[in-house]
Amino acid sequence: MKRFVVEGGHPLKGSVVVSGAKNAVIKMIAASLLTSEEVILSNVPKISDVETILAMVRSFGTEAVWVDNNKLKLRSAQPEAEYLHSEITKTTRSGVMLMAPLLARYGKFSICAPGGDAIGIRPINRHIEVLRSFGAEIVTEGQCFIGEAKMGLKGGDVGFSKNTVMGTEQAILAAVLATGKTLIRNAAAEPEIDDLIVLLSKMGAKVVRKEERLIEIEGVSLLHGASHEVIPDHNEAATFIIAAAVTRGDVIVSKIIPSHLLSLLAKLEKVGVTFESGKDQIRVWVEKGKDFSPIDIETGPYPGFKTDWQQPFCVLLTQCHGLSRVNETIYLNRFEYIKELNRMGAKIENLKPSQRGLKAKIDEEYDIEKQGEPETLVEITGPTQLIARRLSIPDLRAGATLVIAALGAKGSSEIFGVEQIDRGYEDFDGKLKKLGAKIERFE
Repeated sequence: MKRFVVEGGHPLKGSVVVSGAKNAVIKMIAASLLTSEEVILSNVPKISDVETILAMVRSFGTEAVWVDNNKLKLRSAQPEAEYLHSEITKTTRSGVMLMAPLLARYGKFSICAPGGDAIGIRPINRHIEVLRSFGAEIVTEGQCFIGEAKMGLKGGDVGFSKNTVMGTEQAILAAVLATGKTLIRNAAAEPEIDDLIVLLSKMGAKVVRKEERLIEIEGVSLLHGASHEVIPDHNEAATFIIAAAVTRGDVIVSKIIPSHLLSLLAKLEKVGVTFESGKDQIRVWVEKGKDFSPIDIETGPYPGFKTDWQQPFCVLLTQCHGLSRVNETIYLNRFEYIKELNRMGAKIENLKPSQRGLKAKIDEEYDIEKQGEPETLVEITGPTQLIARRLSIPDLRAGATLVIAALGAKGSSEIFGVEQIDRGYEDFDGKLKKLGAKIERFE
């Protein structure tokens, strides 16, 4: 198991360049299966989740080659197989996104149940329902899903009762080569989805976001190759912005799109963190002697405060003077890292929303009568001096969170399970070192 050793107490200073968006490029690699021509992607992060989906598409016969440091050349001249083995899918949910392209191009697929972070209900049935609405027949055999579209995919109305990013992307990938028009209602609005739409449009697809939550697609018979630069990762940008605040440093986070971070910046301003936005960068610093103010946060679909941001932000809230509250409305189990922060000296209580007069916001798949009300609310009392500990990473975003906590703690922490961080952050420790962090990686 890989580990970091992090010595706290050193303010981050300098400039950091953000890599391409993980959640965009993974879907773009899946989209490359929709054409026999060459798709070239630049600004691709070299992370393990990207390598995993590359292994998946290669198993179908796709030529996937790194032609430059962060540039990929993809060509799926002719799919050679329709089966994706469980050994490839068990570490990530990415394999789910290959279902629609394989149906559109090959007419069938066989994919075993996906893995990924254990952060709560992330139902695959939404994907199955989407594909069935396009006319696909899908059955389960053990832990695998087998799909077939004998008559091809047919467009129509697709609606979601709850906002879903990957469900929206699945519908888009199914619709671009489907017969007729498709309307996707209550579509997710994440920047990564719009970036996928840009790539598909370059490939000849007819996709338009008519309103914030409405996407219209006119199916075409053929897509061609294209070149595209992936947008910057706003989750990585948020991580470095919060790390600068926690360490009371002065950092320029560059090669970003500041408008993708508006709800995060609004909360930072209320806490008392100072920042300046430029065309493609944000400078973040803390005024000397500044006391942080407590705030309340409720996560929600983009453009709201993202669930990916609440974990690192909770570290900042441990340094605020007073009581802060975070209500998680997206995933049920995204507070596993709280145990580790409390071991470091944080004062965080995990509660049921009803204990504070709130209502839990959960998926329809969750049986509250049988399983009980989930503890999706935390209260954080601060400020507290965090103390270094031996820490274990439960999931990707929690991994970055614990590193931030260690950077702001007193003493030297050991953080185990760095493989989780490597799934979504390119050269995370290297970038932190350039900002003055005392961090070492041990294999």
